[in-house]
Amino acid sequence: MNTSLRILTIGLCGALLTAAGCLWSAAAAAQEKPTVDPEVARPGPAPGRTVKPSEPVAAGGTPFRAGSFLVYPEIDATWMYDDNVYYSNDNPVSDHAWVYSPALWVQSDWTQHMLNFSAAWDSTRYQRYRNEDSDDWRVSGEGRYDFNANTNVYGGARFSQDHEDRESPDDRNGVTPTKYYQRRYYGGFFRQTGRFSLRIAGTALHLNYDDVNFVTGGGAINIINNDDRDRWQYTGGVRLGYELSPRLEPYLQIALDNRRYDDALDDLGYQRDSDGRRYLAGIRWNVPRTLKLDAFAGRLKQDYADPRFNDVSAPVAGVALQWAVGERTVFSAYLDRTIEETTVTYTPTPGNVLVSSSYVNTYVAAGIEHRFSDKLSGRANGSVSRVAYEGFDRTDDYKGGNIGLVYRLHRNLFLDLNLAARKLDSSLPSENFTKRMVFVRIAVPFAH
Repeated sequence: MNTSLRILTIGLCGALLTAAGCLWSAAAAAQEKPTVDPEVARPGPAPGRTVKPSEPVAAGGTPFRAGSFLVYPEIDATWMYDDNVYYSNDNPVSDHAWVYSPALWVQSDWTQHMLNFSAAWDSTRYQRYRNEDSDDWRVSGEGRYDFNANTNVYGGARFSQDHEDRESPDDRNGVTPTKYYQRRYYGGFFRQTGRFSLRIAGTALHLNYDDVNFVTGGGAINIINNDDRDRWQYTGGVRLGYELSPRLEPYLQIALDNRRYDDALDDLGYQRDSDGRRYLAGIRWNVPRTLKLDAFAGRLKQDYADPRFNDVSAPVAGVALQWAVGERTVFSAYLDRTIEETTVTYTPTPGNVLVSSSYVNTYVAAGIEHRFSDKLSGRANGSVSRVAYEGFDRTDDYKGGNIGLVYRLHRNLFLDLNLAARKLDSSLPSENFTKRMVFVRIAVPFAH
C-alpha cells in the first residue's frame, strides 16, 4: 500500500482492522459466525503501518448483482501534499502527488456459507520526485463453509505487490522505494458446543523483497541486496472460550509464530530463523449496538537460531474497543505489543557493527468518529508507538494523528478532507523526523 493511503487511514480505523486477527475477535455465541480473518499471533502494526479499509464506501444506491453475488466497484482519486517526502531530519523536501485507486469487491449474497473476492490498485505519481512513484496492487479471495449453525471451516489467500515506506527502519535509502511481494494463505476451524467454543487456525505468509539501486559516496550506482530479508512466517494456534453469558466470554489462547528465511545466512553471516510462542488469557464483552471489547494479557517469546542473538521474551497486553457513545458517535481504542523482524544495524565505532534481530513494538491508538448529519461526518485519531531494539540500546518513539471530514456530495460521490502529522523521537537523533500531510480524496462508489 502506498505511503499516502497508509497515513490517511492512520489510527483506529486501520488499527481495529489489524486487530481482528491478532485478537481473535470472533463471537463465541452459536448464532454468530467468527470473522473470516483467521490470523493467530499476526505481527501487529509496525511504526506507521496501518491498513486500508477492506470494505467499499457505502454508496447511496444498491450494488450491482452477478447471479448470487453482489458487486461493488469503486474509484478513488486523492491529491496529497507532503512536507517531508523522505522522512528527513535535516533539509526536508516537499512535493505533492496524485494517488489513483480503483477497487472491486465481489461478495456472496447467501443465507449459508460465504465467498468473497477483492482486487485493488494504488498508483502514486509525484510532481517533482518521480523516483518515489509507485504502483501497488492486491487481490484476495476468502470463503467459509457452514456445516451447521455451530460449526464451520474457513480460509483464503491474498497476493500483493507493495512498497516499503521511507519511514521504515529497514529502508536502506535506495534510489527508488523497495518493492516487496506478499503471499498469504490461511485457514481455520470453528466449533461451538454448548457454552464452549473452539477455534484452530493458521497462516503461512511469504515476503519477497526486490533488490534496489543506491548511489555510493563517490557517485557510482550499486545494488542493495534484499534477498536475505525474504522469508516465510508460519503462525498457528488454538483458542478455547467459555460463554458465561451471551455477552461475556473469557478465553485462553496458545499460538506459535515460526519464521524461516530463504537464505540460511544473511549478508553479515547471521542465521535469522526463529521460533515464537504466545500464551494469552482474554475476555470478550459484546453489548449489541453499544459496545465491543476484546482484551487479553499474557506473554510472548521468540527464540533465535543464531546464538549471537538474544532470545526475546516480554509481557503482552492488548485491547480492541468499539463503543457507541451515542447514536452518532463511535469511540475506538487499540493496544498491542508484538515482536517484529528487522535488519537494522548500529556502528558505535569504526569496524564495530552491532546487529539487531528484532524489535519489540508497543502500539496504542484511539479515535472518535461523529456523524453530524446524513451527509457530513468527522473523525479524529491519534497513536503512539514505542520501538525497543534488541542487540543494542536504541528506542524510537513515534507519535501520529489526523483529523478529517467526509461529505456526501451525491449518493455515489464522497469528498474526504484530511490533515495528518507524524513525528519520530529516537535515541539516535539523526533518525528523527517530523512530517505533515494534507489529503483531498474523491471517492466514487458505483451503484444503481
